[in-house]
Amino acid sequence: MDVRAIDLSATSGRSRLHGSAPVTKLIAFGLVLAGVVVQQNVLIVTAAALLLAALAIGSRLPLRQVFGLAAYPGVFAVVFALAAAPDVLTGALFVMRAMSAALAAIVLVFVTPYPQLFAPLQSVLPEIVGDAMLMTYRSLFLLGEKFEHLRLAIRLRSGLSHGQPVLAAQASAAAMGSLVLYALDLSQREYDVLRLRGYEGGLRVSRQRAANPAFDASLLLAAFALFAIAAVYRLAGPALTPYSWLPAAVALLVLAITSLWRLVSR
Repeated sequence: MDVRAIDLSATSGRSRLHGSAPVTKLIAFGLVLAGVVVQQNVLIVTAAALLLAALAIGSRLPLRQVFGLAAYPGVFAVVFALAAAPDVLTGALFVMRAMSAALAAIVLVFVTPYPQLFAPLQSVLPEIVGDAMLMTYRSLFLLGEKFEHLRLAIRLRSGLSHGQPVLAAQASAAAMGSLVLYALDLSQREYDVLRLRGYEGGLRVSRQRAANPAFDASLLLAAFALFAIAAVYRLAGPALTPYSWLPAAVALLVLAITSLWRLVSR
């Protein structure tokens, strides 16, 4: 997972979803996640996944990274389904649940800068936990740059020791050990800097406001509608099962229209 690529997408994106208030996106994410969790019908969960895919396409997110990350939980869900699912439909439900929940979370982080995503949580988290999360985010980029330099060094050492896997393994181990020591030193330096500047807790991030309040309201309405449909299909049970294909068909149509729009508007 390339944290820098995620941050680039979240900070440089210009879609309406990027401009939504973080609180709105968090609430919408919670509603979608709740709808996926409570649902027992694989077609309804598939419909949610298709709508999330359409949202990613319409927001012009890097699709290879988005769908690639969403596939990871699906792989583990397949293993779990093979071991625990009593039938094929239940196994498919396990897989689609995992991928839909992951896709919702991935779309959220790809359209919301981490500090803005973190800002609404500061009011409910302890001060020290919130500050640690904020500083950890900064450190990830410094460690990522250091790791790139170490990876280049490993390649050079491996090239020099071509045909000698023991020497190559030693070079790799030394590089990773150097990265661990660098991380420890970085954390100590950051702590010293904060103490010298009079840090006493309470790093705060100003919250981003909605660029288009009407779109935020539409996003919340759509998320609530998805949750309501999932709840109705869960409560109604067998009565609505024959019509389960309808939400999936509508979601597939939305996905097709969004994909066509993205191709035409390039």
